[in-house]
Amino acid sequence: MLQDYQWAVEAELQNTPFIVTRLPDGFQVGYDLADARWWNVLQLNEVSDSITYTVRVDERRQRFSITDTVKRMSWSAGVSGFVPRLSWSFSWQSGRVRYGRVIMLGTSPGGFEIAFSPENERARIKEIGEELGLRPRMSPHVSIGLWAAAGGVAIGLIVPAIIMLSLSLTGNH
Repeated sequence: MLQDYQWAVEAELQNTPFIVTRLPDGFQVGYDLADARWWNVLQLNEVSDSITYTVRVDERRQRFSITDTVKRMSWSAGVSGFVPRLSWSFSWQSGRVRYGRVIMLGTSPGGFEIAFSPENERARIKEIGEELGLRPRMSPHVSIGLWAAAGGVAIGLIVPAIIMLSLSLTGNH
């Protein structure tokens, strides 16, 4: 099942700037930066971030999850007056990340010939898994985030209630 899923995704992503890397319990889909034609397209579109989809497959339960990871990096160097300057920043986001950017792959006299969005590629990866009979499940990152949010809401409701109850029982207002 896992190999069929990997092969189907690889076939679907041919002639796109994505490459599939095999993992013991799944695979990763990310930019193919080793291929000069895609590197040039990404550079021309000023793409300074990379997105990776990590697909984990539980063959026994016939389930899969997709974890998105976006890494953004920027840097600049130059001189301001007589003072040299250098700046660098890096950010990382993982879980379910909405990546709405559309990257243009070519132009024609009438406009863009080919365009792609990593969000569409993610949707296709999910569709392929479902077509193979796998059921999607939340990635661990999303589950942890939901539990943390629920815990925060619970604490935000319970702590004030306990304080108000203790104040009313002690007679302090």
